[in-house]
Formats: sequence, C-alpha cells, structure tokens
Amino acid sequence: MIYAYSLRIWLTGRKAKASYVLDDRGFRTGSEVKVTLKKSRFGTQGRQCTFKILWGNEIGIQDEESWLEAVKGSKHVTQSGAWYTLDIGNDENVKFQSATWVKKLEDEVFRNRVLQIMDEEVILKFDKREGEASEFYDIEADENVKEN
Repeated sequence: MIYAYSLRIWLTGRKAKASYVLDDRGFRTGSEVKVTLKKSRFGTQGRQCTFKILWGNEIGIQDEESWLEAVKGSKHVTQSGAWYTLDIGNDENVKFQSATWVKKLEDEVFRNRVLQIMDEEVILKFDKREGEASEFYDIEADENVKEN
C-alpha cells in the first residue's frame, strides 16, 4: 500500500551523542532526525533536511534551532572554529556560537536577517534552480534506491 500514496517521507534517527536534545539536568528529551522526501506528486522527491524532535512533556519540533543548518552554507554566514559571523548589512557583523543561536534570534534585526537569508539562499534559489542539485537533494540515497 505504501506506493499508492502521493507523499512518502522517510525519517531516520541519528545515533550520535551530539544528536540528542538534553534538558538542564542531562536527561534526553528529544533527538535529531534526518528527513528525506521519497515520493511526492509535486516533483520534489529527494529533498532532505534535519531537525530535532522533542518528546516527553514538550512534544514538538525545534524549528528555530534548525535555521542555523539552513543558513550555514550562505555567503553571509562564516564560521571560524566554534564561532559564526552573520553579515547583517551596512558593514555590521554579529558573532555568535551555535549554543547562543536561539538567544540571538530574540533580536529582531538578527532574526529578520536570518529569515531573509533563508528566503534568498534556500527557497528562491531552489525555485530558480540556481546552484548545484546536491545542495538540495540526497543524490547518493536516490542512487541506492534505484539499485534496489
């Protein structure tokens, strides 16, 4: 029956310690999941993303935490060791670490710039078919599916 549906999404859990979401006392409250769109009537199969799912008392998805992954590849975000630098414009840069990402998003100027970068670098770039397909698709996984 799975082939009859018009949309099929595969969720794959990661087993690395860094992929767990921990509360302030060190207990696991969630995990990181890799999502691959396997079948879609909209023609976008093969696209992938990762995000963290919370379970327990606070069930849901950590949406804002995954935004850093979306903008990391942008020319407006540079990384040097554990530090990231976001070009806000007007020759102004903001330095931060991934641990302070959610706190930085509380600043309206910072948040708006991140949303603008996601719109330009991810959404519009995909719609206009700019860049390499490997930026948007899991090409190796598609080849493995064809072989099986």
